[in-house]
Amino acid sequence: MNHTQNDPDSPTEEVDPGASKINSAEACWNHFEEQESKVSDALSSCRESAVEASRWWAQTLGGTGRIIGLGAGTSGRLIQLEMAEWGPTFSVEEDRRRALIAGGVEALTRAVEGAEDDGLAGRSAIQDCEVGESDLVLGISASGAAAYVREGLLEAEQRGARVMLMTSNPRSDWFPVKRGLRLLLETGSETVAGSTRLGAATATHRLLHRISTMGALRLGWIYRGRMIRMQVTNEKLGRRAQTIVSDLTNLSNDRAIELISRAENDLRLAIVTGWLSCNLNFAQEVLNASNGHLGVIEEHLESIKGSSLSPEELAALLGKP
Repeated sequence: MNHTQNDPDSPTEEVDPGASKINSAEACWNHFEEQESKVSDALSSCRESAVEASRWWAQTLGGTGRIIGLGAGTSGRLIQLEMAEWGPTFSVEEDRRRALIAGGVEALTRAVEGAEDDGLAGRSAIQDCEVGESDLVLGISASGAAAYVREGLLEAEQRGARVMLMTSNPRSDWFPVKRGLRLLLETGSETVAGSTRLGAATATHRLLHRISTMGALRLGWIYRGRMIRMQVTNEKLGRRAQTIVSDLTNLSNDRAIELISRAENDLRLAIVTGWLSCNLNFAQEVLNASNGHLGVIEEHLESIKGSSLSPEELAALLGKP
């Protein structure tokens, strides 16, 4: 059943006094420039909860759970866009990242009237996904008032999942803060009142980037600024993979290509094989012992090189972070 409470008006619906005086394209540009500081300030204020969100992100994808996004309109399109990149960038399987948008796939390219007000559809979407305790559900609603997101999150919370809400409305009080995590982006009024595709969406997009990048770093999927868990699916990415392996192992491009081929495009495996000049089986054992963290392996390279350590001994040495 839909909750009947109405959230207090969001600041995103208010008219910006400065924007009401805009009468030219140049003035509009200047106003957007001024608004950039609001976006930056909103992100900075959200730092602590974002770092915690990245921990939840890593715990979920480092375990057996899924991350499921909920959104309506622009918010739904943003979570779709963000999750689509987790495959090629971090090799997150499709069945472990699911974006749900009010109105369905049709709403990705056009507005579906009334979809965000359909709370029952939000609950049904979560039920259809069979959300459980191992999952993390992230809802995005700039105004905090989208019933599709609200009811979907409440359903997920009732089913034992971890829940997060990303919103720009500090007055919205329905979210179970004690049992979930709220990421508040106080971007205030928009250049065009109510058009949250502007400031609120910009801040949301950047916050999503930061959370997933910090989460991937926690899991060892990023190393020294490189995407070492990327998918090699075209020529450009093949060249990138070669550069990554060559740079991190100090080996030639030809040798890097050979290692990548032997490792079947697993860049971490190729790098460890190059570091240790060992066979793939031992390199895999080292990776397993470190839980895939190249930084941990690098710290102990001299102890591992030329050794015949057992998986148990490797685990004791590398600490399985």
